[in-house]
Amino acid sequence: MKLLPLVELIVVNGVLLAFLVWVTGDCSYRAAYWKPEGFTPTLTRYPFFMITSATNGSSSIGGLLSVDWQQVLVVLLVAVDLVYAWSALKSRNKASA
Repeated sequence: MKLLPLVELIVVNGVLLAFLVWVTGDCSYRAAYWKPEGFTPTLTRYPFFMITSATNGSSSIGGLLSVDWQQVLVVLLVAVDLVYAWSALKSRNKASA
């Protein structure tokens, strides 16, 4: 196993994980914004999309359909790791043949 692809994998995973933490914090800050205003935040998730809205008994603030970056980043993390594992197995099989 070569060292450079492993270092590349660690760097890419580190960057994607940092983005994931940042996006998760942003989602929690958005939800926390509505509570002091007396609203109850809601989050509806779809594959790769989400809708954030808020309700306050009689009034409701509808949300817009937007990209769910958490799901996108998780899929990217899994895809990068799978490609690395596939190429490592491929190179191992090629070396042993």
